[in-house]
Amino acid sequence: MADVAAEGEVTADAPEEKPRKDKAARPWFSPLRAAFVWLRDHYMTMDPRTLGFFRLVIGFLVTADCIRHWMDARLFYSNEGILTNHYHLFRPSSGFNFSIFHAFSTPGEVHVAFAIATFCHFCFFLGWHTRIFSVLSFFFVTSLDNRLVMVENGGYVVENLLIGWAMFMPTGQRFSVDALLRSFRERKERSSAELNARAPFAWATKPYVSLIGLVTTLNVAVIYYFNVVNKSGHIWRKGDTVHYVLHLDRMITGLAVPFREYMPLWMMRPVAWSVLVVEALLVPLILAPAGRRITRPLAMLLMTGLHGSFGVMMRLGPFSWFMIAWSFLFPQPVHWEILGRWYTKKARAWVVVYDRRSPLAFFMCRLLARLDLCERLTFEESPEEDATPALLRVRDAATNEAYDDHAALAAIARSLPAGRLFWPLFRVLTLGLSAPLFGAVARRRDAVARALGLGTKLRGREASAPPSPLAVRAGRVRAGLREALVAWVFVCAVSQTVNENKSVPAPFKHQQPWLMQATLGYPRMYQGWGMFAPNPISDDGSISVDAVTLGGRRVDPFTGDVPDLNLSDARGLGLNQIWQDYFNRIRLDRNKVFRHGLKEYLLRWHEETGRPEDELVAFDVYWLRDQCPLPGQTQPYKHEKIAILTYRKPGYRPPPGNPPLPPEPKVESAGN
Repeated sequence: MADVAAEGEVTADAPEEKPRKDKAARPWFSPLRAAFVWLRDHYMTMDPRTLGFFRLVIGFLVTADCIRHWMDARLFYSNEGILTNHYHLFRPSSGFNFSIFHAFSTPGEVHVAFAIATFCHFCFFLGWHTRIFSVLSFFFVTSLDNRLVMVENGGYVVENLLIGWAMFMPTGQRFSVDALLRSFRERKERSSAELNARAPFAWATKPYVSLIGLVTTLNVAVIYYFNVVNKSGHIWRKGDTVHYVLHLDRMITGLAVPFREYMPLWMMRPVAWSVLVVEALLVPLILAPAGRRITRPLAMLLMTGLHGSFGVMMRLGPFSWFMIAWSFLFPQPVHWEILGRWYTKKARAWVVVYDRRSPLAFFMCRLLARLDLCERLTFEESPEEDATPALLRVRDAATNEAYDDHAALAAIARSLPAGRLFWPLFRVLTLGLSAPLFGAVARRRDAVARALGLGTKLRGREASAPPSPLAVRAGRVRAGLREALVAWVFVCAVSQTVNENKSVPAPFKHQQPWLMQATLGYPRMYQGWGMFAPNPISDDGSISVDAVTLGGRRVDPFTGDVPDLNLSDARGLGLNQIWQDYFNRIRLDRNKVFRHGLKEYLLRWHEETGRPEDELVAFDVYWLRDQCPLPGQTQPYKHEKIAILTYRKPGYRPPPGNPPLPPEPKVESAGN
């Protein structure tokens, strides 16, 4: 055999290699590759800073929404309330229905379930074990919805979609506990020089390329597209939508009442038309492949203004706030660069002098170096001749202005990104005791360092060995499976969009396979969009209970007051989204089976009050309905009182001196 030739040469005995065909040279492949590269660069590449901030926003919102439901947990999620789990299991509200909350029955059990769910959401918000808690948050969010489908609206679906799409994103790559801990593991500074040499981590700046970027962009554009084309009714065309919406007493907030009373009709009509204009403009602004430096911030501004006004005027549950949250996927790298340059000019630069003998002080500087994204801090050791240095000291290199300990910490916080926002919050959380608490820590710095396991000698840097070939292949397999799952859910979403939206022509409608129905049915990730379409609601209504207690008192158990059976003088009913949607839907014939739970709750009402004389001996549950005032008018008309549930205690006779029970009304249908 011939000797091995020099590098790049072919020996006589070496087999001749067959020339490989370059895929790019194939005439059919080049256009496909070019199309993929264009899609990748314009829609599939996501900035890790954007994903991290997006996680903070939706993590906060899902935590707040869980707490919102927790406040009504006893009445809506336990068997002591009005919607027991066994009735919901026997008569599920949908064909694909699964909820972990079905496993919890007593109020105590339900509170434990909500505590676990809130903990998972909060960990997702912090970015601690982000991947695990993003999946658990999705599990609990969809379980919450599936347990109480009766009050579901489009906002619940948007929440399910956003938290579902977030599972496929590395939202913990930036602005998270995970990122912070990883940076501590991979970079172990041992001196002030190393603290000041803050080269960015490769993983912290690496863009994320995935089909999920395209999916989320298309999904939000589709929402606005169908919200425009589905609003085809005459009320929208005439511009009377705002008038009707502001007269829905069961849905509006107190802020909306002055607007409907003092805002003239000629002013309401341009506002109504502007909603359609904004929603129509958002579609091209979101999808525009060029000029995103301008189009994306403009889309964020319009979405915040549009949904912010909805959110403060109407009780729509999570809809408005999660639509605003969706816009936080829009910032591009150029926007972060602009924000960084602006903050660098605004924030004050400080020299941080730390106690060179204190492991606690050095650890605090390591933490500050990671939070100082705009590099407004430089670090120095305290002089050797200083026998009692401050734990932290800051100095303005230009003016020599200096502060120690707590004052230094306050100055540092105001120089960090978002520090001016979080420093007052920190003061509130410490009940205004941040100064004495920091002073106590500074005086006991050595004991605190020992308690935290901070030694005087730092370990050497951990070598970040390159991943093994097996780990690389496993990572590629995971990425491939993830992209395949995203593609499948995307195909299901497209099919769902075609079937659910009425404006799609009938020939495109089709029968979905069972697996496709289940994929979106169980997590309730539906795609039917048309808020107040084709026309807004023009009739108002709510539930009122006319009950008689054993003591002869007339009362509405839901308010504790005398029953109000006329809504014509209402100026907003003050109902939250859960209650107003429950009242609106328990009246429907399809929900008759759940009225038994309402009846059982009313029969136990005296146990709620703790007064035996409050036992209900008779009650009539009415759906009160009227038509919203006609445009230009202020008074509702066509008042109706429809009994949907009645009860008289068998064998009960009022004691002498008490009035007789009112005659039992006829139960009628209040809608399908």
